[in-house]
Amino acid sequence: MTHHERYTAPPFGPAMMLNTLWPSAGWNPKDGFPSFSFIWRGYEIARPVLATLQHLAGRADDATSERLLLLAPHVTGFRLSLAMLMHRHWPLPIWRALQLRNRLIRRGEIRIAFPSDLIVRSTGWRVHDRGIELDIHAHLLQGDDCVWESITTFYYRGRFAGPPRHGADDGAPMTSPAIDPELEPVAHWIAEGGDRLRWARLTGDYNPLHLLDAYARRTGFAAASAHPQRVAAECLGHLTKTSAPNQLDLWLKGPVYYNRAVTLRQTHSADGEDFALWVDGDERAAMVGRMS
Repeated sequence: MTHHERYTAPPFGPAMMLNTLWPSAGWNPKDGFPSFSFIWRGYEIARPVLATLQHLAGRADDATSERLLLLAPHVTGFRLSLAMLMHRHWPLPIWRALQLRNRLIRRGEIRIAFPSDLIVRSTGWRVHDRGIELDIHAHLLQGDDCVWESITTFYYRGRFAGPPRHGADDGAPMTSPAIDPELEPVAHWIAEGGDRLRWARLTGDYNPLHLLDAYARRTGFAAASAHPQRVAAECLGHLTKTSAPNQLDLWLKGPVYYNRAVTLRQTHSADGEDFALWVDGDERAAMVGRMS
């Protein structure tokens, strides 16, 4: 199936949620994922959004602001990817999808408050023994130039038949950098639990796992957890100063619960600056990243 949609305003959250009430067609190994492309004309990175990210990062210096500009389209443009995954003709339900990895790439100067075109497409996927990975490719066009792009990898748990691979695999690699948990921390803070609904509005992600502690506990989690974009912004603000990165890879390995202490460690490698965030008491890092 091929399907195209055009927006001149942010995809409307309630309409997206209503789409999830439609029964999903299910996975057909002959068809795979459909060829969808969604475009949001007039998309802008608003100045208040960058200010929100700077406030969350705790710094507004030039180096931090450049890092946050690499993240900003992934924050407010994320709802366009969700609109695709929540479409009534998408074969698998959104509640089975888990955001797994991100690759964010700067291709040029990213301008603030500049009317742009944001385009997302479904591209490659890979069938594994216990699930399937899907890549959603986003492009930010400002004028005639593609100044930013991202590949967001989602994971659907389950058993799927069909060809093991389809399309390009251009996202972050499956294996994340190894960060020594014994390294001296570069930062330690509390993952604050305020502004949950504000972040849902920014990202378009109203998953109650990010909003309601009682709901999260009923589904087997210790509490509600922060949106990954929010966690990434906090990490980018606490890292030691480096030159502005052209690429940021993120591996999302576990929830960062609100009101829990977290510890950030950073190390330099031949491929860039690597970092990892631990929720205190957990052996495994909740987020790993690489700036290059």
